[in-house]
Amino acid sequence: MPADPTSTEVLAQVIELAKELPSDPAKYAELPSNKRRALRNELELVVTKLSFISESLDSVRQPKHVFDPTSPKIIGKIVADTLLLQERESLAAVAKQPFYGAGVYAIYYRGKFAAYKPITGIDHPIYVGKADPAEMHAATAAAQGTRLHTRLKDHERSITNATNLDIADFDCRYLVVRSAWIETAEDLLINWFQPVWNNEMKVCYGFGKHGDSAGTRKNERSPWDTIHPGRPWATTEQNTPNKRSADDILKDIAAHLSKSLPKK
Repeated sequence: MPADPTSTEVLAQVIELAKELPSDPAKYAELPSNKRRALRNELELVVTKLSFISESLDSVRQPKHVFDPTSPKIIGKIVADTLLLQERESLAAVAKQPFYGAGVYAIYYRGKFAAYKPITGIDHPIYVGKADPAEMHAATAAAQGTRLHTRLKDHERSITNATNLDIADFDCRYLVVRSAWIETAEDLLINWFQPVWNNEMKVCYGFGKHGDSAGTRKNERSPWDTIHPGRPWATTEQNTPNKRSADDILKDIAAHLSKSLPKK
């Protein structure tokens, strides 16, 4: 928080927010999605400020260090750390044998594609992702279905279709996880590594797509399909070229890796 809020400032903010909300909560859903999102962000900020004021009124201080093993963030970090402790396996080999479970995974590259040279010799994923279960509250891997394997198989197929990538150059780690912690772990992994193929800056997105409906609507070719052509559904007449050229995307990848990789 940039500055300690005064009660007068927070109260004024609450009053302004109240004016923007319908008096009937049932009508909240009628607000435009961008308006609802903005209001939620404002409300969360106000709640944070009110919590600060409430703690300031307490003569007993809050502890500096708290470990709550039930916290989604704590469990998400444990899941992410556990994934990274698994042995790397050939993506092609993993894709061959179906297995039960949903969870998180990371894909690694060790080939000769020039743009990815900075990550070929280090333990840094090119992509991380998740596979949600067939049944959200499934208690066993079998009840989750084969979602994790299916997702990895889809990725193996995409890489095999690419004309300038070799599936033999890809490894993966994967971990079957109860559904409640999957998304939190994936978010942490993306935040930690900012992988080339799925990061917050969207440098080279599109790898995770597995078949546009190009025959029914016009689609812009993804940056990934622009520099790694070969997926049949990404090269139809209805699939228009990306606004960025292949050279632009490759330059963006180089700039991204120069900033996101650990300094030696």
